[in-house]
Amino acid sequence: MAEGFQVTMSDLQSAAREFASQATAFSGVMAGSGPAPVDGGSWVINDALSTALGLVGLLHTQLTATIRGDAAKLETSYEQYRSAEDQITTLVTAIASPGTASSGTASPDKAG
Repeated sequence: MAEGFQVTMSDLQSAAREFASQATAFSGVMAGSGPAPVDGGSWVINDALSTALGLVGLLHTQLTATIRGDAAKLETSYEQYRSAEDQITTLVTAIASPGTASSGTASPDKAG
């Protein structure tokens, strides 16, 4: 299903930054309380419009939080992949050159 699709570490980090940037931009489009109130000519209409516009503001705030949450998840994924890559590199280096590993543990042939 995902054959031929490859995401690089830099792509993942770029996506996280872009999501965070766009969340900030999207947040600034509208106040958290929703669009500016309107006058419909009657308190009943004004009250209904005020409620509806407040709900639009709430949805806007929730969508902003979702975008920010996705940015955080992308950043966490990047950090986890980076950490795993660092651990694999350390392990491969230790296996390839057992005497030069700097992991802080004694190699088996030097253990006393």
